[in-house]
Amino acid sequence: MRNSIADLQNQSINLNLHSLLINFYFLALSISILHFCPSKSKSNQTIMAAGFSRSSSSSSLILLFSLLFTISEAKEILVGGNSDSWSIPTSNETQLNQWAGKNRFRIGDTLVWNYDGEKDSVLEVSKEDYEACNTGRVIKEHKDGNTKVSLDRAGPFYFISGAKGHCQKGQKLIVVVLSPRRSRFFGISPAPSPADIDGPAVAPTSAATSSFRRSGLFVVAFGVLAFSLLF
Repeated sequence: MRNSIADLQNQSINLNLHSLLINFYFLALSISILHFCPSKSKSNQTIMAAGFSRSSSSSSLILLFSLLFTISEAKEILVGGNSDSWSIPTSNETQLNQWAGKNRFRIGDTLVWNYDGEKDSVLEVSKEDYEACNTGRVIKEHKDGNTKVSLDRAGPFYFISGAKGHCQKGQKLIVVVLSPRRSRFFGISPAPSPADIDGPAVAPTSAATSSFRRSGLFVVAFGVLAFSLLF
């Protein structure tokens, strides 16, 4: 029940943020279009110069909006939904991947692991080494106890435990990051591969809230820049 409430809170925050950014975008775009229309009393040379300048400003605004929208969506996600989830699964070997299947991950999100750095670690590996639980050839190794990994591309990421025998018992994770084309602009998009049973499927609410606050600052900065470029 607690997870469901947190889900609704996160979804409400994201939807409110979407609406705010979308409204601001179309307002700025409308102003730029109106401002682009030159006065008939101007000379051709002045019109061309003004048109080029305003066209460049409009392009810059659209590019900036796209960047800010991507940043505002990024969030920190606690692996497994609990602080002690990075361990040998207690119920079944696919517990972590079932959790991942219930979530949607986007470029810019950050995965967070909490564990005992003296006894365990997080290894990012290839698909082949993931399937073989091979800890001898890793892409990146993390053993600080509070690992954060930025998802900087679309596609699958493979993680296994560095503790001896843990991967073979199910302590491993596949995270599939949605490509921008698969991410819907409105609403809540489905996860790439939903799990069959219920389980923890939330990011920390505090992370979503902090993301919303950071996004508010970006919106203000965007407004100031839009006003300076258009006027």
